[in-house]
Parts: sequence; structure tokens; C-alpha cells
Amino acid sequence: MLFVVGVAVHVPWWAQAPTEWDSVQLVLGMARFDVTQATPHAPGYWLYIGAGRLVQALTPLGAEDSLVACSAVAAGGAVALGYLLGRDLGGRWLGLATAGVLITSPFLLFYGSSVGSYAFDALAVEALLLLAWRARPGSWHGPAAAATLGLAGGFRQSSVLLLAPVAVVAVARSSRTARQVGAAAAAGAVGLAVWLVPMAVEQPGGLGAVRRAGARIWREAVTVTSPLYGAPAEGVASNLAQATGYTLAAVVLLLPAAAVALALAAFPRFRVGSVRSRHAMDSGPRLLAVAAVPPLAFVLVFHFGKAGYVLSYLPALVLLALWPATRLAARPRLIVGALVALACAVQVQRFVAAPGVLPLAVTDRGGPWFTQSRYGAPYRLTAQAIDDVDADTERYRALGRAFDPRDDVLVYVHLDGGHRYRHAMLTLPEFTAHYIQAGLDEYVGRRHRWRRERDDRVELPAGGRAVFVVDEPREELLGLVEAGRATARLLDTGATVYVVGPGHHLFGVDLVVDDRPPPGPRN
Repeated sequence: MLFVVGVAVHVPWWAQAPTEWDSVQLVLGMARFDVTQATPHAPGYWLYIGAGRLVQALTPLGAEDSLVACSAVAAGGAVALGYLLGRDLGGRWLGLATAGVLITSPFLLFYGSSVGSYAFDALAVEALLLLAWRARPGSWHGPAAAATLGLAGGFRQSSVLLLAPVAVVAVARSSRTARQVGAAAAAGAVGLAVWLVPMAVEQPGGLGAVRRAGARIWREAVTVTSPLYGAPAEGVASNLAQATGYTLAAVVLLLPAAAVALALAAFPRFRVGSVRSRHAMDSGPRLLAVAAVPPLAFVLVFHFGKAGYVLSYLPALVLLALWPATRLAARPRLIVGALVALACAVQVQRFVAAPGVLPLAVTDRGGPWFTQSRYGAPYRLTAQAIDDVDADTERYRALGRAFDPRDDVLVYVHLDGGHRYRHAMLTLPEFTAHYIQAGLDEYVGRRHRWRRERDDRVELPAGGRAVFVVDEPREELLGLVEAGRATARLLDTGATVYVVGPGHHLFGVDLVVDDRPPPGPRN
């Protein structure tokens, strides 16, 4: 029942357009899997793409809706397994409270209603925790955990590293002989092979291409954020602040309940002392720490790239926050339960009716680091954020009606509407699209294929024009409009774009005429 409800709650907020740059690339990967073209981005997420293709083949859903359906199923599974895990660890109350927090979490609601594989992280860590907790000498739980870990890597390859400690606990608890360890290793290898082999076959260039693309993306990320790779101090500090800010935003509403439970548990007359509780108090928190600490340490030390990273350790943090209440008697636990219910209600309100998880009234008002927008506040993991992307995509789909792809090229600028570049490649594939960054024409793409250009020229067809799709036109662009050498064009959806002919220098690049056909993709 919790699984069905956990899937159904995402239907009203179902994203009609990919919510993030990476989401677009996952959708593009449904038609042609190629990490060298970032369709999807390395390291590939082949099982997520494969699951989406299966849904698309069996239902009338399109590519994007099929991927959202997979995310919703993973989120519903995370709710159901959260209940089973909490019940096993600390009783039915803990199971229900955990399920309630997860089903109302803006993080899980957002990524269960949009294209992204992050909900599978929550599902995988819960499955591994449940297997580790139930493992007994000689049981099947160790091989099952190893296989689960291998399969989890097909949805997010980083899961193999981040969730390995929990799988190791399951294997250690169930294995007493070399043969049993070998069986677990073999099960893990099978789990990996399920997606590694077909990915190697489908990927142009095989696994070598995946490895090279993944290594490049890894270097580009960690050299900016990780002290272990020589990142600048400001990059390290920003990564730490962002990771801790998002993590706090995910669990902050549970902290009052956790504090009250700890305070009540300090009084012997409010506690229960069953054998099960004593065993759980000894083993449960340690196991949950094994699930929470390594992924959290990883994003702190290496790279925190997206809000979805939190889902790899959110279930463990929720269980740890609720854990003190498992030692309370029924009546004191009612107080904690009321606080948990209030936290769930506020989470629903924030997701359904607010622009962000954090109120705008406290954002950028000189408060703590997690209230500053440069670190993610107000944390736009809400239905409004999904609706805004849907509406924005439709607004600029009008470019296809207003311009001719034979004559006009679309130009996007980093940090000034550049986030729409990959959306344009998905929704307007007939146009040649350029992406300008740091004074260079960084990427040029057409018909779902792109290549890295990195020169100082945007080539226009003979008689063609550049259509700048920007949020805030700079003075140089407005000056051309005022001088009559460029045009501000109002689309029928209300968006304004700027049309410029060749012979001008804007955003660090020259607009030049090029009579050659559009360039083909290259790796």
C-alpha cells in the first residue's frame, strides 16, 4: 500500500520537460546512448536508460515520461522499503514515521516527479541496509547485497563506491567461509555484468570511451571543489557550504522531534527497556552510520554536484534522527510523533505551495551559510520549480515558429540563460545552437549532436542571423538595438530574444558568415 501511494503522490507534479541540464541528456540517451556526446553524460546510467526504454516499449509513454515513471517507481519503492527497514530496526512506529518523512520529503518528491536517477540511490541504500540487518551466518543476504550493489551501479555508478560499506557489512554478517565470500563476489560480478556488458556493446568505442569521458568529467569537477585535487580554497569552502546546506535543508524539520526524543529519553520513567530495544540501540545506529557517513564524507571531500546527491544518505539520516524515539514509552512517543507529523505537513506545504524548501523571507538576510542563495537557498526542490521549467520550455519552443533553422542560429550564454542550451537541443533539434562561455564559442550542436568548438567565432549561414536567447541583455547588445543594428523580438509567448546579423562582436565572440554546411559531431 505504501508503495502504491508512494508512486501515486508524484503523478500531480509529473514534469512535462526535463528539469535539469543532466535530465535533458538522459532523455537524449533514450534514442542514442553515447557518453562522448553526453547522451547521457558519463558515466552513463545505463540501467536507468534501459528501464526507461522498457517502459516506453510496453506503454504509450514517450521517452521523457518513461524516465519519470521509473523515477516515481523508485521513489515509491524507497517509501515502502523505508517502512520495512524502520520496522525491522526499531518497530512499527519507526517504520511508519520513516515512511511519512520520506513520502513528504521535497527531495524525494522532486526527483520522483522528474527525470533523474537519484531516487534509485535512496532505494538502493535502503535495500542494502535491510539485507545487512537481516543477514545471519550462512544466509543468502550477503550475495543478495553484493548483487544489489552491482545493480545499483547501473543506475548511478558512484553507488558502487558510496554504498559498498553497507554491502560489506551484509557479506561479513552472512559469510563464514571462503566459499560464501566467493559466492557473494560472484553475485556482485553478475550484478555489474547486467549493465556493464550491454553498455560496452552499445557505447561507441566501448568501455574505454566511457572511462575516458568519466575521467574527464571527474577531473573537471574535483579540481574545482576538492582539496585532494588542488582546488582553490574558495572552491573547497563553497562545496562544503553547499553540501552541508542541502543536507541540513533535507532534515532540519526533524531536528525538533529528535531533540525532544533525546530529552525525554534522559528520564528513566519515559523509557522502555525491552531486549529488542537494547539490541537495536547497540547495532542499529552503527549500521545507519555506515550508510550515512561515507556518502556524506564523499560529497564533502570531493564534489557535491546536485541536490539529488543527498538521497544517497537521506534515509539513514532520517532513521538516525528518529532513533531516540524508539526507546520511549507509548505516551511520550506521542509527543515526538506529533512533531514528526508537523514536520511532514510543513514539508508538503513547502513542496506544493512554496518557491523553495527554505522561506524566501530568511534567504540572503545575513543569516547562517545555509540561508544564502550562493549555496543553494531557498533550495528549489518544489512543484513550482518543476512548473517553472515546464513553462519556460514552452515559452522558448516558440523560437521554432518565429525563426527559420536554415537561416538563423540560436546562441546561449553561460550564466545568462545558458541553462536552456540543452533544452533547445532537445526541443528544437533542427536549429544549430551555440553555447558561449568565458568569451569562447564553447559548444555547437544540431539534431541532438554536439561538439566542442572552443573558438572565438559564431558562424552564421549566408544571409543568416544570430538569435541571442538571454535573460539579461548586456549593454553591448542593448546598444546595438538602440542603434538599429539589432532587433529585440517579442515571441508570441511573451519572451524576448535579440536578433543580430554578422559583423558584430558580442560576449567575447565574433559573428561571422560561414558558407560551409553545419559541422558534424566529433568526439
